[in-house]
Amino acid sequence: MEIQAAHEEVDLTRFEAALRTPRAVHRSSCIRNVQVQPGLSLLATELRLTEPVLVESETFPAVCLSVVLNGYAHGKTPKLDTGFRPGQVWISSTNERVSTRKIILRAHPVHTVELIVTPQWFEFAEARFGDDPAFDAMHAAIERPTATRRRALDARLRQIAWAIQHPPGLGIVTALYLESRALDLLALLTAEFQGNTTYLLPANLTPLALDRIVAVQEQIDRDPALITTITALATEFAVSPSKLKQDFATAFGIGLGRYIQERRLLFGRELIEQHSVSVSEAAYRSGYTHPANFTAAFRRRFGHPPSAIRRFS
Repeated sequence: MEIQAAHEEVDLTRFEAALRTPRAVHRSSCIRNVQVQPGLSLLATELRLTEPVLVESETFPAVCLSVVLNGYAHGKTPKLDTGFRPGQVWISSTNERVSTRKIILRAHPVHTVELIVTPQWFEFAEARFGDDPAFDAMHAAIERPTATRRRALDARLRQIAWAIQHPPGLGIVTALYLESRALDLLALLTAEFQGNTTYLLPANLTPLALDRIVAVQEQIDRDPALITTITALATEFAVSPSKLKQDFATAFGIGLGRYIQERRLLFGRELIEQHSVSVSEAAYRSGYTHPANFTAAFRRRFGHPPSAIRRFS
């Protein structure tokens, strides 16, 4: 499958055009747009708001896979639910253009990932996949009125979406990494139309182990500062530390210790940006014993010290 390398870090101009109150968007917000192939795009949104905002937009012919990691919105479109909440997956398709409205709440940062497949992609891929039943089913969906299926976010999709929100490297390394994750999402979306949802489960994990690991992640996300040690976390979930780390890496593709640190750093950044707390207070409330350790980890992760965002908050 040919990949067209077209990656751009876009500003919020296009998004702000849909807002009634564009100044409500915090400067740390980011939208990544990756064109993977003609008619196939990946959109990763990290949105921080200073007040609730009304977003007005329009649907267009496409099949979409949408993953909501964080954030809340209330739909305001008659006969069409456009709201969202954390831990959701949407599979939607339409051939219609419908004006939509939703209010995004400011209480939580918004982290979403979307794969958008337009009619242009089906023309591009027809020669290769035109006789495939799943391809035909997905193509047919784009020619019918709006249809949406929602379900709970599974571990495999959560792993891919989280990786898209936190890509490694810079430049071409980041671009190629995001494009490869977009193709992972395309395979999962195709599996939905094939009816093969077992593809969504991480290999080598029983349903019980998968439920446990999702519960562990949710507990970390609620308050990463409360996680004192991996041993204590493992004891709480009645599993050995080595088994917990192994299953977590299998489910989400990231080490448990690194994930805890990532959530602590993101929480600390949120405290400084949105609540104007001091760097020391942010460090302690994020679970760091020494502010110097928080500052060093913050610089490695974001490329600048936490004091830099405090000066401009």
